Amino acid sequence: PAGTSNADGGDDASGEDTACSATKCGVDEYVSSNACTACVDGSTKPEGDDASGDDTTCACAANERVESNTCVACDAGETNAAGNPVPGPDTACTKVVSPPPPPPPPIVAASPPPLLSSESPPPPPSSVEGMVANAEAKTEVAEVSRDALLADISDESTRAKAKLLADAAIAGVKVKKVAMALTAETGDVACAQAFLKMQLDASLGACDASVSTSRRRRLVTDTAYDVTVFVSPATVDETTLAAALESLAAEGVTATSTE
Repeated sequence: PAGTSNADGGDDASGEDTACSATKCGVDEYVSSNACTACVDGSTKPEGDDASGDDTTCACAANERVESNTCVACDAGETNAAGNPVPGPDTACTKVVSPPPPPPPPIVAASPPPLLSSESPPPPPSSVEGMVANAEAKTEVAEVSRDALLADISDESTRAKAKLLADAAIAGVKVKKVAMALTAETGDVACAQAFLKMQLDASLGACDASVSTSRRRRLVTDTAYDVTVFVSPATVDETTLAAALESLAAEGVTATSTE
């Protein structure tokens, strides 16, 4: 039969039946109509196809495609698996999809420069130095707030009183109030007399004078005033305040001191 052979020959026609052997194709040969046929250029085939059997095909290598029964290299940027059959229908390569670029590295905040040997880190808040530094920082903030408040007060007397009260609050002390009754032409004069009779510098305190509710009659050109002098322990200590009260008593002025 087609695709077989009997290489030995010499079979005895009068004897028993004999058989032909299948023809085996060699390397880079395929079976076409029971005949071993060389593969076209570029295609390959292992040896061993049986010529007595069905037709077989050769194959293209990796990254090749079939075009008119010929192996053709894929274009740049394309790929194809090995094994496309030749002869056979035309095949196509596949474009290579580039992977997305990697994300940018995360932004890392720069570390602070190392301290020089002559520098030392700020003390922790739990240490004495840290507590002092913390208190000073709070005091500075309070003083800024105080100055902003005072800037909006136009009346000099009111501003002095507000400053004294704010300074005492910042220092953590309670303001002392010395109340007395005086007669004077005006409230400012009454306050000036109060500091004079106390033998106390007016810059060390603040004063508030209002017309006495119990003495509204005028004595010639004078008016009775209820005068309150405010002093802070931060600027006027107990000894100085006691001396001021004694001075008032020596002037015949009755005064009371409260916080």
